[in-house]
Amino acid sequence: MIEVTGGSRLADPEEGFLGDVVDLDRNPVDTPGSQRWCELVAGVRGALATDGAVSLPGFLRAEALAAIAAQLRAASDHVPIRRHSGTVYARDDLEAILPADDPRRVRQEWYAGHVTRDMIPSYEGSHRLYVAPAFKRFIAACVGVERVYEYADPIAGLVATILPPGGQYPWHYDTNEFVVTIMIQKPEAGGRFDYCKDLRTAGDENLAGLGRILEGDNVNQIRTTDFDAGDLQLFLGRYSLHRVGQVEGELSRHVLVLS
Repeated sequence: MIEVTGGSRLADPEEGFLGDVVDLDRNPVDTPGSQRWCELVAGVRGALATDGAVSLPGFLRAEALAAIAAQLRAASDHVPIRRHSGTVYARDDLEAILPADDPRRVRQEWYAGHVTRDMIPSYEGSHRLYVAPAFKRFIAACVGVERVYEYADPIAGLVATILPPGGQYPWHYDTNEFVVTIMIQKPEAGGRFDYCKDLRTAGDENLAGLGRILEGDNVNQIRTTDFDAGDLQLFLGRYSLHRVGQVEGELSRHVLVLS
């Protein structure tokens, strides 16, 4: 809580209790340094090192998930769903000078919308989780850094990706080292997360490997994760090519992205 003139107090979301948002029995993110916290962090770090991605099932409490899902469904009614084409690297200046058969020139279709941070109330469970110091300490420990910060952009820090029926994110790399997401509404079918762990490295873009994936070859290198509503996922996406497949059925796919 924060003191204000006159002796009244205002709610401070950074000091809020997470027990009504996170299932702390399964995911004790609020007790840094405890044995269970250390075991959870060690398991996440091990999975990230081996697989490049890890899911924590049932991370959100059922009541919190239902409230967040309802808020995002209402907000998504005001979100434009856009269709456009782009390349893996999204570098028009580079693509203009590349040979016609270079995989960096292959165009793919994006079809999605976004609920931005300004559309998510500060008292909402997703917003409270995003700003919570305990959650940031937990994520920092999981990815092996001293500290993580909220994204400074007031619009893009906390967003929800909205993939309608037929929506998709094609193959791409992230510009950040890791991403934290929570599935809020799972589609009836499709919308699965595919990735190629460490397809490129810091010193080698592996364009031949990229070309094979874009052409539909080398499918044995593609891994697929399928997580449920309420699950949290951490993913190392800077060097691992990834996509979200086309959503099928009547339900949209809603995923929170905590940048």
